[in-house]
Amino acid sequence: MKTHIHINKNADLIESLSTDFYTIRTKDSVDLPSGLGSGTVKGFYFPSQLNVYIGSHHLHLPWQLETINEQDSTTFCIFASIVSNKITIKKDGEWVDMNHNGPNSILFYSAGSSVEIAFPPNEPFKTLFITFTSETIRAIIDQPEVLKGLTPGSPFLYLSETTPEAVNLIRKLGNIYDENGPSRFEMYITLLNLLRLTLYRTFVSKERYNYSGLLKEDVEKLFSIRRRLIENSHLTLKIATLAEEVGMSESKMIKLFKQVFSYTVYQFAQKAKIIKAKDLLTTRNYNVSEVGYMVGYSNMTHFAKAFKKHYKVNPSEYLKSVLSNRTSTYEIRPTQTIS
Repeated sequence: MKTHIHINKNADLIESLSTDFYTIRTKDSVDLPSGLGSGTVKGFYFPSQLNVYIGSHHLHLPWQLETINEQDSTTFCIFASIVSNKITIKKDGEWVDMNHNGPNSILFYSAGSSVEIAFPPNEPFKTLFITFTSETIRAIIDQPEVLKGLTPGSPFLYLSETTPEAVNLIRKLGNIYDENGPSRFEMYITLLNLLRLTLYRTFVSKERYNYSGLLKEDVEKLFSIRRRLIENSHLTLKIATLAEEVGMSESKMIKLFKQVFSYTVYQFAQKAKIIKAKDLLTTRNYNVSEVGYMVGYSNMTHFAKAFKKHYKVNPSEYLKSVLSNRTSTYEIRPTQTIS
């Protein structure tokens, strides 16, 4: 199934999805048609034309969403996946991976750019889509380089890796469905902080990453290691192998990884396993033992202990809640978010 959404200054994506799905919107939300899958997209509307749409769904069929940001829309868009395994986007005519197990990249594009996003079936998804205009930014940022970057000109589309700070902000926004999720005010402040961070990194920072005292090349190597750990969360990767792959000494890699991501390599790898396990359980396709083995645990007692330490609930209890459609109680509430 393919959905086409046209974005302009006064567009309401909930109304557009409702029309395309042939479903009735309920206040500021719309349910996916039952033939496509289950789930909801909810809209939140803030001052100065700042809107955010949070989607939480599980598909039965593959779905492609094309957002057509019209040339004269004066609107900018940010897209991130909070929970996903296999989202791809069409960039320069080719499909490329966007995320693995969470918000590891962010898509930022302007008027005049169209983006196709592909969601495969049998995967849990939680997505974040933000629309805003230059008026939104003028109300919160007085920075000439940022405002210049947002003036009408050539269309742009940036797909870049997220920083640990951005990951935390995105995950906080995604927790809006939780019983103890952020309030509307907290959500607004979080949105503004995410906008500031994205815009400063795009238009102000001259380097792709801005970690004091670190070379750009070293930080890119660290992000490569992070991506490798997430994509291979079912394996036990050796420090020496990772260091050799990126051309960095073991001692330097260990020190800088902790400096940038606030976790040791081992701690990060363990958290990646548990987040992957939660996503697999959410699909309803596997039992607890199967998931434990799939993420690299041979001892199910150790798996259950690690899962409970991270999510404050046993994996069997979490799976039971998923099967009874009560996932909101336990939805992504780790003691610390992975960066």
